[in-house]
Amino acid sequence: MTTTSTTTTTTAIAPADAAALRAEAQRVLDGNWREGVRRRDGVPFAYTCPSTPRYRHMWHWDSCFHAIARAGLDPVRARAELRTVLRTADPDGFLPHTVFWNHPVGWRRAPFYATRHVLGSTRTETIDPPLLAVAWERVAAVSATDDPGFATEALPLLARHLDWLEHHRDPDGDGLLTILLPDESGVDDSPKYDPVYGRYAHHRMGSFLLIENARRFGWDSRRVIASTDLHVEDVLVTVAYALSLHAMARMTGDEHYARRAARAEQALLDKCLDPGTGLFLDLAGRQEKAVRVSTWTALAPLALPGIPDDVKHRLVEEHVLHPRRYGAAVGIPSVAMEEPSFNPRFDRWRCWRGPSWVNTAWLLVPALRELGFVEAADAIVRGHVTAALRDGLREYYDPRDGAGMAARDFGWSALLVDMVRGDPGRA
Repeated sequence: MTTTSTTTTTTAIAPADAAALRAEAQRVLDGNWREGVRRRDGVPFAYTCPSTPRYRHMWHWDSCFHAIARAGLDPVRARAELRTVLRTADPDGFLPHTVFWNHPVGWRRAPFYATRHVLGSTRTETIDPPLLAVAWERVAAVSATDDPGFATEALPLLARHLDWLEHHRDPDGDGLLTILLPDESGVDDSPKYDPVYGRYAHHRMGSFLLIENARRFGWDSRRVIASTDLHVEDVLVTVAYALSLHAMARMTGDEHYARRAARAEQALLDKCLDPGTGLFLDLAGRQEKAVRVSTWTALAPLALPGIPDDVKHRLVEEHVLHPRRYGAAVGIPSVAMEEPSFNPRFDRWRCWRGPSWVNTAWLLVPALRELGFVEAADAIVRGHVTAALRDGLREYYDPRDGAGMAARDFGWSALLVDMVRGDPGRA
């Protein structure tokens, strides 16, 4: 078995600042740690809630990010968190977006969670960007001495999870994964979904009706996809899927996973890459109509090893570094600054309409370094570190001045420690 590939370039941060950031990350992650036994069935759990009081539950990709951030701080809890995520899987490999454990959703919010029933459900029936295999490989790399069995214990269920995604979320077999709701991409209220979902978008009241429609189909995603145009072949979710397939190929030595990852990468190139802009665009509905809104997810294929360097260079030079697009003072904005929808202060359900998020930088900065844009990569990390040391680990930051916004003590912003350490754990 080979371990996850990493970069050895470390952003130049003053030792005192690096120590302060590490201490702050440890404080936030430990403060958000929750463990116990679910009352209704005795199932044990241990996870990091993103931020209290708003985010008390366990979210799939949040927990993956928390475990990666913890890998160099507390590998015991990193392993416990990933084992808890895996414990929520169905036998066929389905993994839920959100699990409620001992904190049921209140009656006011319950109708808007994508659960099987309006009340009484312990989880959602939706997916999240599938990063579990990436996180598992990353944590296994630091567990070889004290828990060597961790590296292989999950492989059968991780395989079933990836197979479930291929069967249920890629019905046309092209390698691109489909989401039913904007929430499944993790970037819920991104403006790229407005022209697709309209009044059913995440931040509009019609989102409840979209959930009810999926309930009527028993959350059978293939039937939902065949019946409506309110779904998206999503670039970010496909990137996460391909990264997990690459991780599985390394962990198992099985080239089957590498071939599946390559098929996803080729589909992104063939179907999503827009020759006019160089961006990777989501495809909406049964007609696979390109969604022409520039958001950071159109840059996400930078993280994939199978995307040609010339395609990546164009993304970086024409978009990431462009001062009117993503070349912001702090971080990488979630929407291109020249887009009419760019509004980093928007916050109805939560904001993917402009502010800079740490997980975005964590995914894309290693690619910048690999392509030779080291100074730009370091500047992005330093901007986030300066903002975090001033305003704390916040949910997101204003790309214009770095002001911390929304939830405080936000768990996945601890990924900054991983970035400063120079070991992003990216496949």
